[in-house]
Amino acid sequence: MTQPALQLRDIHLPPPPGWWPLAPGWWLLIVISLLLLGVAAWWWRRRVLQRRRQAMVLAELDAARHRYSDDGDLAAYAREVSQLLRRVARRHDAGLVAQQGSAWSASLQALAPNVDVMPLAGLETALYRPSATLDIDAVHRSAGAWLRVALPMRRRHRA
Repeated sequence: MTQPALQLRDIHLPPPPGWWPLAPGWWLLIVISLLLLGVAAWWWRRRVLQRRRQAMVLAELDAARHRYSDDGDLAAYAREVSQLLRRVARRHDAGLVAQQGSAWSASLQALAPNVDVMPLAGLETALYRPSATLDIDAVHRSAGAWLRVALPMRRRHRA
């Protein structure tokens, strides 16, 4: 005969651990993932803005070319392209906009070393001489190539 006090009950396992609250390793993984997502979003937005800015500037260059083909005003074309180049160069160093002649050409070459900037040297002559000649195709190609290289660069000095 068994006595009721000596009967043992079955062993009960504790309930399985819940998924909440998360272990510290999961919190760390979530924080790192959010940081990486934030950096990727910042980089993507910056890249989109750079491409949009480059497209707008190149559209201005093309518009100047189309205006020249419509009216044939060489001085206006030279002025628009020169202002566009100086505006972009100003983003790198504000002191560049005051340069002229060979110093300006050297600065253009320094900002885009792989681009032939020699056709752009004729812009200053076309600005001030009514009878100047300018190879519009070469200037347009050279200015476009220079702008594609110089625009994505980061600013060196804030103006």
